[in-house]
Amino acid sequence: MTEEIIIAIPNKGRLKEPVVKLLEGAGIKRVSDERVYLSDTSDACIKVLSVRASDIPVYVYNGIADIGITGRDIIAETNLDLYELADLGFGSCTMVVAVKKEKPYSTASDIRPGSKVATEFPNITKRFFNDLGIQVEVIALRGAMEIAPRLGLAEAIVDLKSTGTTLEKNGLKQIGEVMKSSARLICNKVSYKTKYGAVEDLIRRLKEANV
Repeated sequence: MTEEIIIAIPNKGRLKEPVVKLLEGAGIKRVSDERVYLSDTSDACIKVLSVRASDIPVYVYNGIADIGITGRDIIAETNLDLYELADLGFGSCTMVVAVKKEKPYSTASDIRPGSKVATEFPNITKRFFNDLGIQVEVIALRGAMEIAPRLGLAEAIVDLKSTGTTLEKNGLKQIGEVMKSSARLICNKVSYKTKYGAVEDLIRRLKEANV
């Protein structure tokens, strides 16, 4: 009998639809209402756990889900001990440092020590500026990051950029790149060992569907 696998996927946001399409391409379709967090699927051995993308590494790390799909940015922010099995290629974006256009900064290294930096990724931001040897005050926000410099809340922001249009519309310019991100397939380390055959089979199916 094949072992049961629980896969955690985003229940909203930019990755939700591509992930659902990927699963369906691999023959895995939810049979429960979308509002059900833990759903049976068309594959009797696979269940889908639909949660916030930012929580997926936590569920996988703690063994609630065996496998998860979420952004590389979120994985780096949580910094949990997980296996990253594949770059799925979609949901691509770049995490950048941005300031008001009129600021005299040309690179992130120009940010003055003690400056306030607003971000949804405080851990990544701290590591990035620490690596530059600059101590900054990180302000954690959830959304609408671009307005922070205009309102005087922060000197700079660290945020995700897909096209740069949002930065432009809010009078900001990019002065640094923190990291590139895309959807990644992650796995609980214990599950990978104890359910190796089932996990590898699911990985194969997802990779074949992701073409």
